[in-house]
Amino acid sequence: MDQLDKKLYNDLNTQIEIPEKLDTIIKNGLNKKKSPYSFLKLIASVCIITFITSGVVLAGGKAVEKIWKEPQRVTMDYKENNNNDMTKENIMSEEEARKKGKEILEKFGYKNDKIKTIKLDKSPDDFDVAWCIESEDNIYIDFDAKGEEFFCISDDNVLYKDIEKYRTTEKEAEKTAKELAKKYGYDTEQYSYAEVSSNLNSESDSYIWNVTFYKEYDGIKNPYESIQVTFVPKINQICGLSVVNKKFENNPVEITKEQAKEIALKEEQKINVKYEVKNIEINLRIESMNGCAYLRTNDYEQLHKQTPADYPNEKWVFYRTDSRIRKIWLVTIVYDIPNKFAEDYNVNDERVSYFVDATTGEVIGGGSIF
Repeated sequence: MDQLDKKLYNDLNTQIEIPEKLDTIIKNGLNKKKSPYSFLKLIASVCIITFITSGVVLAGGKAVEKIWKEPQRVTMDYKENNNNDMTKENIMSEEEARKKGKEILEKFGYKNDKIKTIKLDKSPDDFDVAWCIESEDNIYIDFDAKGEEFFCISDDNVLYKDIEKYRTTEKEAEKTAKELAKKYGYDTEQYSYAEVSSNLNSESDSYIWNVTFYKEYDGIKNPYESIQVTFVPKINQICGLSVVNKKFENNPVEITKEQAKEIALKEEQKINVKYEVKNIEINLRIESMNGCAYLRTNDYEQLHKQTPADYPNEKWVFYRTDSRIRKIWLVTIVYDIPNKFAEDYNVNDERVSYFVDATTGEVIGGGSIF
């Protein structure tokens, strides 16, 4: 469960009246939600033969440099209150961020809009820092405070307009998304893979479309080099646009699929899971290093404790890591849970994933939503 999931889980309760139109969009969106370019992360350390003094591991019979470092344990109140390390970073000032925010509003056609709030936000999972802006007309903008690695803009006002009557096809949606991206200065020509989805189950019913363009490496899509456009067809009104352009290391695949499976299973054995393994899924992916698998194998009780929606936000524990983006084997262990209504059932034990680095064989991330 990432921070957005937790917020939705806590905020969208029966005490809040949700407009019917928005309720439909939320329900369909959540039902189809996958783990996106993720901004949620998970990690753990792996026991392989190591040269401790040299920082080298043996992987596939070759000596390669280790990349995993002990993560930093933080809580949510650290994220909110401790900004001491920010002064050491090359972070854009508030004055510069306001200027950039105004430029973005003008670029996307909100010339007369003004900035209402601006906040510097530090991720608890990694060392990313973003400026988060809300305008007076409820336009939301987030961008990387240290460079050009990510940017997004969203306009929720579109959802309250009379948009149900507009339709398109999947093929036309991709074409329109390319044109809209180009209109705002983002060329999709180097992005060879396109993923198209909509707010409802069929073309004939859908009136909001989402198209994400990815760069590919050896046939693997890279969510950290992507352009995502969400829009209403016919009127071509943008609900949101995001660009991610993070450094990808394009590391070679030295670890085999079977080795990755053995490494992940050995890591999972660090904790005592009472269920039987039903299935193991293994895929080659591009993912960002994160601290959640480390949380599972090193702070298992805390992980379970903080999952319920009523657990205090400020007590949530995270393990911060660098945002190194690598080819990994995504090893997902699916457990057979006979009784999901049992008192000790926890969703974290149903599908457990580990990121096994494809070069070093180290566990550098994971999760329970893949």
